[in-house]
Amino acid sequence: MSGSGVGTADARSPWLTAAGWRGLFRDRPLIPLIGLLGVLVALIWLVKPDTINPGWVGITVRAAIPLAILAACQTLTFLTGGIDLSVGAVASMSGFVVATLVGGQGLVVALIVALAIAALAGLLTGIGVGVFKVHPLIMTLGMSLVILGLANVWQIVMVQTGAGVPALLRTLGSGTFLAVLPNSLLVFLPLTAFVLLLLRRTGYGRLLYAIGDNPIAARLSGTKS
Repeated sequence: MSGSGVGTADARSPWLTAAGWRGLFRDRPLIPLIGLLGVLVALIWLVKPDTINPGWVGITVRAAIPLAILAACQTLTFLTGGIDLSVGAVASMSGFVVATLVGGQGLVVALIVALAIAALAGLLTGIGVGVFKVHPLIMTLGMSLVILGLANVWQIVMVQTGAGVPALLRTLGSGTFLAVLPNSLLVFLPLTAFVLLLLRRTGYGRLLYAIGDNPIAARLSGTKS
């Protein structure tokens, strides 16, 4: 009877065991990360209480959203066991192309050109890694240097045009509503929902997990990796 009672108590109280906490950290990493964020905010408040205010929250979230968008896209690469060191260079180059073309070609054309250049960079990287078997670390690092070099050349050509980011994009990228929430959430939330649905509800998402878990088994099972 006593042994049965102990077993029942352990089953009802998994958080009283080290295994339960390890499982929480392993299976629900968002929970400890939120806890760590809370600790950091508390430390900032203790050191400088005037820092914590709605404006500070808005600036922090606004600065984090572009990084979160890039991280969401980087996740797709990580799931296959790869890495992409060119993502920052591609993002910066795309923004610069939009800023330099919008004055003469219009916003729509500028966005299309920037997306086409980013897609071309991704295609060349994919060919190098997937076809020629160049290590992702080397391929993406080299691609980032190529992109930065081309961006410098483009800057020399376009620096005299007086280009600038259009008001609509400035409002979307740096504006806020309710004094706290950044307008860039209008881009981040749909993109996040798309990535989550892609990974959890589509065959392509399951394929990414399969390749990252065991590329040899995935290839022998008939997937084109």
